[in-house]
Amino acid sequence: MQIYSYWARTTLDIGDEQQGPFLLTAYTGSDESLAAAQAAGRQVLQHRAARLQAAQPLRAGDYPTGSAPLREQVEQRIVGSGGELLAAVTRNHYGSRVLNTAQVMLLDVDDADLRRPIPTTEPFSLAGFFRKLFGPASPPPPPLVPQEQIQLRMAAWLQLHPEWNFRLYRTRLGFRLLVTHQLIAPASPEAQEIFAALRVDTTYVRLCQAQDCYRARLTPKPWRIGSPRPPHPFPYDTPEQQATQQAWEAQYTTLSQPFSVCHWVGEYGSGQVLAEARQVAELHDAACVGSSELA
Repeated sequence: MQIYSYWARTTLDIGDEQQGPFLLTAYTGSDESLAAAQAAGRQVLQHRAARLQAAQPLRAGDYPTGSAPLREQVEQRIVGSGGELLAAVTRNHYGSRVLNTAQVMLLDVDDADLRRPIPTTEPFSLAGFFRKLFGPASPPPPPLVPQEQIQLRMAAWLQLHPEWNFRLYRTRLGFRLLVTHQLIAPASPEAQEIFAALRVDTTYVRLCQAQDCYRARLTPKPWRIGSPRPPHPFPYDTPEQQATQQAWEAQYTTLSQPFSVCHWVGEYGSGQVLAEARQVAELHDAACVGSSELA
């Protein structure tokens, strides 16, 4: 899980009289201190400047990619019983608070993906589950609403993996699942199998794999509740920007109060809940589960 406590924006002017101003910018993070993040930024910029001045192209690793740590402010760290970092709450680029977990699996499934036809080559036996459920002589079942789809997919998975346990939530455009019986790394073969079986959103899968963590939004998207986006990108360059951001957060929090991010649906499976999963589930539910309008 790539989470930094300190971020710095560092710049370097490498222009000359002929070329004019040429400003390089780097965002770098550190868990040690702001000064360490700034030092890392200066080192990155000096390396880039040397390559540019030598007329060498910048390599792929010279600029952030999808696997670069997300530049988000850490608001809370959740530590396990052994002192390890279990999860962290950050604020993303559009201002929502996000739960990041290293191995407590969170899954994001969209209604649109659930409505797609079931291919005969699907990598687990949902088609066989339907045949068993309705019988070979029965007519094709009627189209299922998304909640029936996700429940049948969980049922088919649990037939093959009865030790699994899911907590299921309804989101505005789909479902969120929290797996409680086992810690599972996002890059593991087991994770790839469940991603495919439950039709987890492909963009979400790529982010999990690139960041080596699972993510779940805890507060509404600003545009769904009549709030503007944050006024400044993180990290903030001046005390004035910091103060403006704090004022925005206070307004956004007030506007968020009448809304929920998730509605509770139910628990499915073995009933087994690890201590780490319970800790994450309690934080998640307190922050974003309610009965008001979803946003």
